[in-house]
Amino acid sequence: METSFEALANDPILARLVNELVTRHGCHTVVLYGSRALGAAAPESDWDMLGIRAEGEATRDARLVDGVFLDAFIVPEKDVVDAGANFLHVRGGVAVLDPRGLGARLVEDVTAALALPPKGLPEAEMEARRAWCWKMLGRIRRGGPADVEAHYRRVWLLFDLLELHFVLRGRHFLGPKESFRWLHAEDPAAHAAFSAALAPAAPIEAIEALVRRVLSG
Repeated sequence: METSFEALANDPILARLVNELVTRHGCHTVVLYGSRALGAAAPESDWDMLGIRAEGEATRDARLVDGVFLDAFIVPEKDVVDAGANFLHVRGGVAVLDPRGLGARLVEDVTAALALPPKGLPEAEMEARRAWCWKMLGRIRRGGPADVEAHYRRVWLLFDLLELHFVLRGRHFLGPKESFRWLHAEDPAAHAAFSAALAPAAPIEAIEALVRRVLSG
């Protein structure tokens, strides 16, 4: 892995984006994460960054900069101290500007947090989520071709089922890209169920099959 200095010196786009966070937001530390840090980026991939500054409100800076898309979260120092569990999306990140070592420590804290199981939900909440899934499925079934609310609930249910699959199994939910990659490798039956239910114009039977599989955890 390149050092911070080498990364900035060898990548003018990265250097330009880091400079944006320094000059516009007063960031003293910048962590590059996501596909650009993990070596899985496509040419059109966003540049995901976390900028840390001494103080100020947390904010977001998402825009085109010289033809590339910057998607940066800006946070004050106090938000990252011993807070690795709150920044799991930064996993595998690289501190590309880190004069005080704060970025590297955050990445280490995230790695440590991921090594521990997530905080579980109370059983009553788990049961409430299971009941919600069946209620949503019933509402979708009753909807007709012109029932926009039923269509909305279909999307809502399908969206929530992915995270719920991991929550019910005591695993960290790391977003759709990482989750589908993990399911493909570790739980191909669940991956197939999601593929069938998420396909355009999937039948209600495919959604019900997915609900049953998710709730079996």
